[in-house]
Amino acid sequence: MESLNDNLQPHLNTEDEEPVAFLALTQRQRDWMMTMAYLHLEQRRPDPARVLLRLVYRAFPEDSEVQRCLALAELLAGSPGAAARAATRAFKQCEEHLRVPVGLVFAKALWEQGQQEAARDFLASLLNHERR
Repeated sequence: MESLNDNLQPHLNTEDEEPVAFLALTQRQRDWMMTMAYLHLEQRRPDPARVLLRLVYRAFPEDSEVQRCLALAELLAGSPGAAARAATRAFKQCEEHLRVPVGLVFAKALWEQGQQEAARDFLASLLNHERR
């Protein structure tokens, strides 16, 4: 799996990443905000979803579910750089069965940034790894 993680790093641009501030939320508040974010994503309203998800991410930065959802919301909202960063974090922490969906979000984010060759290479390495 080391090679897939290595493929993620060169494509990240952290210069425009927002500073992260601590936010205290209870688990119940997190769950409610995640439910609302899911509803917004299902309704194809990524902007309100990503606002909620960015807040939840600040309170739960190690939560891979939050990172996965944030990556998708950023991609759907037209922010492929932010989507690639969130997908990278999610990919490194997610369970094996979620690597392909997260990898697809990452590859799409690369593609939308004009890095088609990198997206193809990443997908090829991801799919080759899954076949083993």
